[in-house]
Amino acid sequence: MLSKLKRTLQSFFILNKREQRGSLVLLVLILLAIIIYYSLPSLVRPENSTFKKFKQQISDFSSAQQQIRDSIYIESLQNTGKLDSNLASQKIKPFPFDPNNLASEKWKSLGLTAKQIRTIKNYEAKGGRFRKKEDLKKIYGISENEYKLLAPFIRIPSGNAAKKTENGENEKIRTTTFTAIEINTADSFSLVGNLKLAPWLAARTIKYRELLGGFYRKGQLSEVYGFDSGLLEQRSRAIMVDTAFVRKLDINRAGFKQLVRHPYISYELTKYIVNTRQANGGFNSVQELKGSPLVSEPLFGKLRPYLKAGK
Repeated sequence: MLSKLKRTLQSFFILNKREQRGSLVLLVLILLAIIIYYSLPSLVRPENSTFKKFKQQISDFSSAQQQIRDSIYIESLQNTGKLDSNLASQKIKPFPFDPNNLASEKWKSLGLTAKQIRTIKNYEAKGGRFRKKEDLKKIYGISENEYKLLAPFIRIPSGNAAKKTENGENEKIRTTTFTAIEINTADSFSLVGNLKLAPWLAARTIKYRELLGGFYRKGQLSEVYGFDSGLLEQRSRAIMVDTAFVRKLDINRAGFKQLVRHPYISYELTKYIVNTRQANGGFNSVQELKGSPLVSEPLFGKLRPYLKAGK
């Protein structure tokens, strides 16, 4: 090894001055190239602030996407009445309100979803009315936890001796003599003359009767908007109900629109009936509806007089 180095040095000094300078320059260049090669990665580095900014943008985007997924999931729970107490307290922002004919914007301000609001408006369109706080629990999709938060703020005016008509005029309910009437066959003229109902209330009673398919008990008249318990109590003895006039819907043949128009059949229940009969070839009996989570025992009791399962 030493002899090799010695021979190299000897050969260097044999060179003339010009060749020696050239060799030294070449050696320096080789050394510089080696230094630059190993130090280049540390010299060429992305700017730290730019990298941090890019990382933050990725984090912000991921957070936004997660919030959207969480929001969709929570809304799905709320639409199906499955909000727990913690989520309900986050969504519901109560203030004093009368649920009857409350504007959609107000329901939205209370924290309800668009689907829940549509269900309420469909309920009202079919003649439904909130007569006591607990009636809000009838609305499909409103959970017990949401109801508990809303209930203390519900303000439903109590019945007065003087009621206002749609024109804003007072209609005094007087003790008088009423003439007996069969409620499922009575026309508007008979309701006004025999029961002393206001013309607008008589028309509304007939409209609701047609939607139902007839009344099977007197108490159903209190479901007509404006026909409160006081009015019904005063006229109860004069009202007769013949259930033979009640029309039944065939759950194996009735169309979607025909089913959904019934005051007791929600949009979700209509879909269930149509989809189930398509999948199973029809219902063998009305009792099979009780197998649906959409049909509670009280609701089935209300529906039973109006349904049949034809073959």
